[in-house]
Amino acid sequence: MIIANNWFQDYEFGIPFDFFHHKWVKITIWAGRKSECVGVFWSKTIADKELEKIYGWDYDMVIFIGGGWAYSQYFHDKDYLRIAKEAKKLWAICIAPMILSESWIFNGKNVTGWDQNGVQKKFIQDNWGFWVDKDVVISGNIVTANGPDAAQEFAEKCLEIMKN
Repeated sequence: MIIANNWFQDYEFGIPFDFFHHKWVKITIWAGRKSECVGVFWSKTIADKELEKIYGWDYDMVIFIGGGWAYSQYFHDKDYLRIAKEAKKLWAICIAPMILSESWIFNGKNVTGWDQNGVQKKFIQDNWGFWVDKDVVISGNIVTANGPDAAQEFAEKCLEIMKN
């Protein structure tokens, strides 16, 4: 799971993390720096690895978590985009799909995500993704979701894809 070092979205991280943990899925937490990470609602966790030291193909799936600082920390970040391209299965929630669309991984894929006044939707469409206005969207080995209210469904759909 990739989160921002500061102000990741607590529910988008915590709900899938707990869901996978209870299903005995091994989870590694990554961030820009290997350090303590703090959510917007003050939950805390430790990043096990920093992005520059990992490769997406070494893992069964890669989950990108949103939050206001995910955009601030990862927009145009070469390692964030590289890992997305390397991922065998990619899951992204909230602002993460918009950030990731810059890598062109959504070319021809159905995508959802957080959208404010059409800005994120347009960015995804400009990078050849097909915007779908739903809570959770599955398109091949990619699962996207629109925010914290969809976190439980997102986790369930991701586990479904992981089993296949």
